Amino acid sequence: MKAQSQMYSRYYTYIKPVTRLPIIKTYGSTIFTILIIIIFIFFAIKPTVETIVVLQKKLSDTSQVLERINKKATDISLAKQNYDNLSTDIKDKISSAVPDLVQLKTIIQTLEQTAKLHEASISALQIQPLVIEIKPAKNKLGTLFEIDFTFNLEGTYVNLTSILQDLKASSRLISIDNLSISKLADGSGLVMSISGKAYYIK
Repeated sequence: MKAQSQMYSRYYTYIKPVTRLPIIKTYGSTIFTILIIIIFIFFAIKPTVETIVVLQKKLSDTSQVLERINKKATDISLAKQNYDNLSTDIKDKISSAVPDLVQLKTIIQTLEQTAKLHEASISALQIQPLVIEIKPAKNKLGTLFEIDFTFNLEGTYVNLTSILQDLKASSRLISIDNLSISKLADGSGLVMSISGKAYYIK
């Protein structure tokens, strides 16, 4: 009780004299009303402002995405136009390098004929398992797929390096991921092991 009486005593000492000021008596209710309105407006507007900021950020991100999509569409259109302007011979070479079918036969023939041309013997040729879609989905953009293979040969250093040069310039696009050359246990020949990829579009 004594603590409460001290609190009320302080109230009357500091606050009550302020309420007796002429300006407070005249405009006190108006000032109080304005303060209440300002507080309500602040708490009402704050979520709206935050929402506007978030929407502006999303709009900016969306505009950037749209700009990239438009640029990509322009690039694709230009690429198609350039492709259409190519000669038939160049189009045939591109189709042979990256066909729209798996065509494992052409990969095997390329590897075997290259080895035979440079008098190297094939000790191993392995194509990694792959899933082949017989009927691709309609209206689907072509996707580049890889065919992994391992190719082991035996021959002289000159012949093996010539094989690498021919594979680099072969009609079927072939990339080499790993290459190792070691000496045969018997004789002076070398063993070359190639891990590579061929490509096709489906």
